[in-house]
Amino acid sequence: MEWLKRFVAIMDVISEATADGVSITELASTTELSKGTLHRILQDMVGHNLISQNSSTKKYCLGPKAMVWGSKFVLGQDPAGILSQYCDLLAERTNLYTFLSRINEGEVYCIYTKQPSKFNKKYFVHVGQRMPLHCTAAAKSMVAFLPAVQIDDLITHNNMIKFTEHTKIEASNIIKELQDIKTTGIAFCREELELGVSGISTPIFVGNEQAAFSISLLSDAGFINQQEESLIQEIVKIGKQASEHMGRVCLLTSIKTGEC
Repeated sequence: MEWLKRFVAIMDVISEATADGVSITELASTTELSKGTLHRILQDMVGHNLISQNSSTKKYCLGPKAMVWGSKFVLGQDPAGILSQYCDLLAERTNLYTFLSRINEGEVYCIYTKQPSKFNKKYFVHVGQRMPLHCTAAAKSMVAFLPAVQIDDLITHNNMIKFTEHTKIEASNIIKELQDIKTTGIAFCREELELGVSGISTPIFVGNEQAAFSISLLSDAGFINQQEESLIQEIVKIGKQASEHMGRVCLLTSIKTGEC
């Protein structure tokens, strides 16, 4: 099934690309496929709406069919319908870009986003986007509550990329930060993924006290620093409300099924 391996490799690279997309040269370098082979495969994928090509830059990004598949997967796997109201509320209260994430088998990805109508800056966080474990507030706020053995395993086996000068990549520093997050219930991304952009996140717990989800907000780093205290108050309050809601859902589920 060599064609399937090639298809998956190409989709992995394109799905991780920025909003600008990825060039065929970058794809060839990452997948180790020749440009000739890639060109044939990419044209077929474009024809099936799995990816699209920018007519000006010639770069590739995910197409409509891939987006539909991804959205259906997320809606089928996550209670986004329940938690979205709290994400919307946080966006309304802070007038900032907000989003929900979940952790599944050691990977964290976005499941819902909300951009306030009056918000004049677009942040490129999209549904299905993976959140690096070591440098995003959304991921750190959940990873902090995993068992210590699992945290060590994730840090050992994940590629800690240094995205900016503020990104922590040393295991000891990351573990120390996660310990602090477990105590405070608040995680930060202080220009660790993108210069000039910071984030705040808090976990959302389910009935078994597992931090399965997180709610986050993004803004300019300077604004986050100036309004940190009030933003923390808002996100903690709404995060607790979301956790209580998930607890009630889990309780009803346990009554019906005998487990949570």
